Amino acid sequence: MSLTISEGGGTDFPKLEKGIYLGTCFRRVDLGTSDQTYGKEVSKKTRLCITFEIVEAVDPNTNETLMEDGRPYAVSKTYTASLHEAAALRKHLESWRGKSFTDEELGGFDVTDLLGCTARIEVGHTEASAEHAGGNPKILNLQRPDGGVQKVATKNEQQAFDLAVYCEEFKGNQSAESKAMCDIFDGLATWQQADIEESYEYKAANESGSVPTQTASPSAVSDNLETISEETSEPKNDDIPF
Repeated sequence: MSLTISEGGGTDFPKLEKGIYLGTCFRRVDLGTSDQTYGKEVSKKTRLCITFEIVEAVDPNTNETLMEDGRPYAVSKTYTASLHEAAALRKHLESWRGKSFTDEELGGFDVTDLLGCTARIEVGHTEASAEHAGGNPKILNLQRPDGGVQKVATKNEQQAFDLAVYCEEFKGNQSAESKAMCDIFDGLATWQQADIEESYEYKAANESGSVPTQTASPSAVSDNLETISEETSEPKNDDIPF
């Protein structure tokens, strides 16, 4: 595959083409709460990032779904952690599962249940820039795949990064779970690490002056679950897959 360098210095790396794909969620990352700008307004928003590995292309004219090293392409989307009726996360989840949330589910939905769930993914590209010639892949929509949502194994390890558990490393409350979060953190994209370190939660925990250590295996991921809701964060038992 070619590597094209533009006059502006941007590099056109091999990337997932625009199109419709089947994929599976393998990572959920709690990015914490930070100041976000919308127009001229700045407000505190709690955000999360959901990542999928691409399994196959629905459009037969779409190019490869595997990278040159044999790993599946991955595509992510960052959401505000809200199930308000106008929230993008709620719209995508309801389209993905093929039904609206019940009032009970809106009281607290466990986003970790998304791990291993199959989805039909519409992929577009961001606008081109000097740093990213041709733009980067982005998720435009999630839909219910033919045959319904299934729970399946993934080639990538399924991971849930919990910021609250990770921050325990700074507070002198180290545990196998918090150290596992350190291992997951080290494997995140640079921009995700930067967003986490800009969060209010991270900065507050870091005031203790402690530095996270890395001794646990990445497989020792905590079962600590993150829930989101319209107004509250009461946990609940969800239907399978979600």
